[in-house]
Amino acid sequence: MRGVSFLSFVFPKFCVACGTYDRFSETMAVCKPCTKLHYLPQKQNIRKNQIVPPLDRFVFYDQALYLQRRGSFEKTLFQSLKFENERHLAKYFCLGQRCLAESLKGDPPNLAVLVPSSPKSGPRPYHASYALLRKWKKLWKIREDTSLRKVSADKQSSQGYESRFFHAKKAVQFIKSDRIMEGLHVLIVDDIFTTGATVNEIARLYKQAGVRKVTCVVLLLSGGD
Repeated sequence: MRGVSFLSFVFPKFCVACGTYDRFSETMAVCKPCTKLHYLPQKQNIRKNQIVPPLDRFVFYDQALYLQRRGSFEKTLFQSLKFENERHLAKYFCLGQRCLAESLKGDPPNLAVLVPSSPKSGPRPYHASYALLRKWKKLWKIREDTSLRKVSADKQSSQGYESRFFHAKKAVQFIKSDRIMEGLHVLIVDDIFTTGATVNEIARLYKQAGVRKVTCVVLLLSGGD
């Protein structure tokens, strides 16, 4: 612990938004004033972070929840996390996860899965949703299902609105088929919800495998920027 404090003193972590240094910026790369300005209004205005399911297509997940809405501020921070490897920011995007976990206490998940981002196993160094996955695996003492793989080299973000749904159909698949999933409640964790095409396809695969319920949790709900 002393080593961490010493490193913080020698290499202080300033707020990536305004350059201020405080305990908040040291912990999650965003200072307390910026957190109050951008995060607290969301926390106060949103009572239940439920994503309304679309009416124009069949939905396979039972519920989808989000931690924050993506505005221009959140978009800038997320780009810093993704392209500049500002790992501390992952903690900022996990704000509110305890309150969200409370809503699942009545029917906690039995299995967790991270949306695969590449054909190789393991998360990217900047995968923000991995920080949330680790917290919730520890909270419920549940295992992570690693039998899901991305089999398409194409990026979902490069697809148009309609193309995302066709791409998602061939983008992911199970690499193992011997897992017993009957009656389980599966938690899908992703970083951002844009169209929901990928998490919906993953939910379909799990429902086809016999799971009882699928809950999706994302860090950011696209929109508002």
